[in-house]
Amino acid sequence: MHSIEMVAGDLYFPEGPRWRPDENKLYFSDVMAGKVSRVGENGIVETVFEPGEFPSGLGFLDNGDMLVVATESHEIVKVQRDVMLKGGASRSDSVRHADISTSYNTGNNDMVVAQNGNAYAGAYIAGLSEYEPPGPHNPPQFGHLVLARPDGSSEVVADRVCFPNGGAITADGKTLIVAETFAFTLTAWNINHDGTLSNRRPFANLAAPTDGISLDSEGCVWVACPYFSYGDSGGWVRVADGGEIKQVIPLNDPDKSAYACMLGGIDGRDLYLCESTVLGRERFQGDGRVRKVRVEIPRAENQF
Repeated sequence: MHSIEMVAGDLYFPEGPRWRPDENKLYFSDVMAGKVSRVGENGIVETVFEPGEFPSGLGFLDNGDMLVVATESHEIVKVQRDVMLKGGASRSDSVRHADISTSYNTGNNDMVVAQNGNAYAGAYIAGLSEYEPPGPHNPPQFGHLVLARPDGSSEVVADRVCFPNGGAITADGKTLIVAETFAFTLTAWNINHDGTLSNRRPFANLAAPTDGISLDSEGCVWVACPYFSYGDSGGWVRVADGGEIKQVIPLNDPDKSAYACMLGGIDGRDLYLCESTVLGRERFQGDGRVRKVRVEIPRAENQF
């Protein structure tokens, strides 16, 4: 395996990474720092957008406009491409794109955007404590997937999703894959012509919590697992449809957990790794970092 290289340190809680091939830069939400940032090959971290609350899932429309999940106001906001490229944007520089609140008293988290502009955002029901292992005494809660269309309309398209997290859409636009974190699984759906979902089925069970994911050109998924056994650092697993484990990259740092990943780089073979404090411990500014490692199989096409 290639060595892991530092990309950016002194972060808080990097999540929701997205690679922008037109800029050769990685965008990510530094959630608890309250900002969306980007970093290039020079390692310089730039603040792109500060929404005035915790940001999470990111995605991009075909015209380059950036979509951001605003977790506390339960909406997706849009930052136009020219404003995004300039950087240093605030909430007043954005517009409301879609309401992703539900009637179930949910919070919002990660998001994936399809080539046609449909966005799928996770909505989770609070209740699980991350400070102790999930189980009968600390049961994970079911959540939902919300479809936000380009016209701003939205609807719940999947329910009983156990803490929906990272998502990916296959290059042909026909399948959505979502991490159900505390079900320890990846789940797939067919994407219908109207954007709704059908034919829910298991993609892979990892027997460990599943967080951010990234799809490669062979149809395998890289998934960040915050731990393999509760209290450890976890790592990143490459898994095929059906559950065959192809590769494991352990984090091997007792102070960090793996939270997300994204394939990028000029040839699509840099796997960017988002890390922060071990799950179950208090997080502080400076605990987070982004690193990268070379892998053999490049990213899938049409990843927004």
